[in-house]
Amino acid sequence: MVAVVALSVIGVVGYTMRPRETRLAPPVVERLDPKAMVETRGGDVIQLKGTHEDLRVEFQGQVTYEDGKTKLLGVKIMVDNRGGRNYAISGKEAHVGDKQSSFDVTGDVVLETNDGLKAYSQHATYTETEKIVRAPGPVRFTSGRMTGTGVGFTYDEQRNTLWLLDQAAVHFARQGDQGEMDITSGGFGFARTDRYMRFERTMHLVREGQVIDANDATAHLFPDRDEPDLVELRGDARITGGTGMGALRLLSARDINLDYRDDGRSLQRATLAGQAAIQLASQDGSTGQGLRGESMDITLAEDGSVSGLASRDNVQVTLPATGDTSARTIRATSLTAAGAATGLSRMTFEEGVTYAEAAAKDHGVRTARSRTLDAQLTPTSGALQEARFTGGFSFEDGAMRASSAEAVYRVVAGELALVGPQRGKPPNLTDPSLTIDADTIDVTLSPRKMVAHGSVRSVLQPTQKSAPGVTAARRPALLGDADPVNVVADTLTYDEQARKGVYSGRSRLFQGDTVIQADSLTLDETRGDLTASGKVLTTLVILNKSAAEGAKTRPTIVRAGTFSYADQTRKATYETGAQMNGEQGDLRADLLSLILAPQENSLERLEASGAVNAHVDKRVVTGTRLTFQPADDKYVVQGAPVRMLDADCQETTGKTLTFFKASDRVLVDGNEEIRTQTKGGGKCPQPPSN
Repeated sequence: MVAVVALSVIGVVGYTMRPRETRLAPPVVERLDPKAMVETRGGDVIQLKGTHEDLRVEFQGQVTYEDGKTKLLGVKIMVDNRGGRNYAISGKEAHVGDKQSSFDVTGDVVLETNDGLKAYSQHATYTETEKIVRAPGPVRFTSGRMTGTGVGFTYDEQRNTLWLLDQAAVHFARQGDQGEMDITSGGFGFARTDRYMRFERTMHLVREGQVIDANDATAHLFPDRDEPDLVELRGDARITGGTGMGALRLLSARDINLDYRDDGRSLQRATLAGQAAIQLASQDGSTGQGLRGESMDITLAEDGSVSGLASRDNVQVTLPATGDTSARTIRATSLTAAGAATGLSRMTFEEGVTYAEAAAKDHGVRTARSRTLDAQLTPTSGALQEARFTGGFSFEDGAMRASSAEAVYRVVAGELALVGPQRGKPPNLTDPSLTIDADTIDVTLSPRKMVAHGSVRSVLQPTQKSAPGVTAARRPALLGDADPVNVVADTLTYDEQARKGVYSGRSRLFQGDTVIQADSLTLDETRGDLTASGKVLTTLVILNKSAAEGAKTRPTIVRAGTFSYADQTRKATYETGAQMNGEQGDLRADLLSLILAPQENSLERLEASGAVNAHVDKRVVTGTRLTFQPADDKYVVQGAPVRMLDADCQETTGKTLTFFKASDRVLVDGNEEIRTQTKGGGKCPQPPSN
């Protein structure tokens, strides 16, 4: 027993005296934030809506402060099943609001949706009640081939909209057959569910050489891709160049709508409102037509050509100059146009049409007005080919004026056709030298020629001093220079350059007491010549120098088959059955000539030939040739033989017979060839028939 006790004591002492084991100190925990009351490393928070996970927050660290505020480090906030849209927000830090109702995320913030949208910033906030992510500073984003930058960003999870609030710049990368596109604006919105993009505060777009500008714009997208179906431009809208626009090279207006085909690039329709203007290109690449109006609706075919166009209010169309024609400008209240692949081929203008043609080397400015205008165009060049005017047509070409109910202007040929009465008045053409009224008037403008048909009435104005380099008009001396000359006929052809008018069909010229009638009549005002043919009847006022002062001049009336007057020789000639009645007596002959004095419209000499038969006072004379000289009232008649029967029925014959109107003196010269014989008494024989 003693031994056992001793051993026990020895064991206890030995155990007590043994070397002690060394104990390790616990590791030092690094504080996430010394000011924090509670710190947690790693974790996640799940928010349920019913039995469904609504919000999940993952973090690398969490600190809670004395005031109850919580900060997450290395945070990722995942929002699930919001209408099938899931997205996540990650960042270096996040301050969490009460009951996880809001998050303020900073440092390398990334917003990422399950359908490919990513947004990057340094600061973002999320509020559960709004369900909107906001990033106040610089931000960039990507979505498919689209990238963008700006200042200020919002993402509305309920509406699925993205907004860049300021200094927005959006780029679309090339992808397949979809080209690059760059857009800048004050603000940019992308409604991803509703499928539209919104650009605010000075939008500027560049794509494939096309530039689009507007104060604001909305692009409605196709359901399956970010390509425009309809683009609405508002405020100072302007589009220049680019593919898919066909011949359209410029569009501008207060507001423009662009309706694209399914490819999102080929324009199908454009609607412009407010000071609308477009510029077309011709097929050869030169500048084409320019069109303006308060509103405009344009339809394009699949090949890009303008197939239809309508414009209203303050319409103005500018047609380009070509090698054959000068530029044209047309104004009206409304316009409709149609075309094909080669270009616009027809334009119809209505209400208050004004047509203006620029001056060219061979003419000045030309203008026309009417109620409507139907213009036929050369599609390839856009030049005007033919213009049909209806309703109150008027035309000005320098000093020339024309009017009618309707008119056709063949531009390349330079021909104008006037048709139909206007307010009861027939077509009319007036210039400083000539006025024409007729049922129809055809005008070749340069050099000017007129052809009038049907009830033609023309007035030749008094001659005026000609412009330098222009041949002065020379009116026949038979006609006075101070008074107008009227001519009526069935037709008229007038050459202004040659100053020659040809009147046909029941022609009648009259000036005061002077009248010339014939089937046809020609007046040449460069030579001063006048000719007529077919049933000629002239009534001429020829000065009788021997008449008593104040006595009225007896007109000289002549009938013949033809008539001609040459101003150079001052000789009027009648042929084919000429018959004259006047101060000189009654005279018949095959050929009759009146020679006027050089300086005045008095008779210097009268000549007749052929079968001459003259009744002078109480004498009847027949022969083959007669000459009358008014200076001494002397008649000289020749023939084989000459026969004269006086009032006493005394007959005188001979080869040459000279007598004086104012006396009974008669000279007969037989010249020993034909017997001179005088008979008297008895009943007066009938004068010989010629």
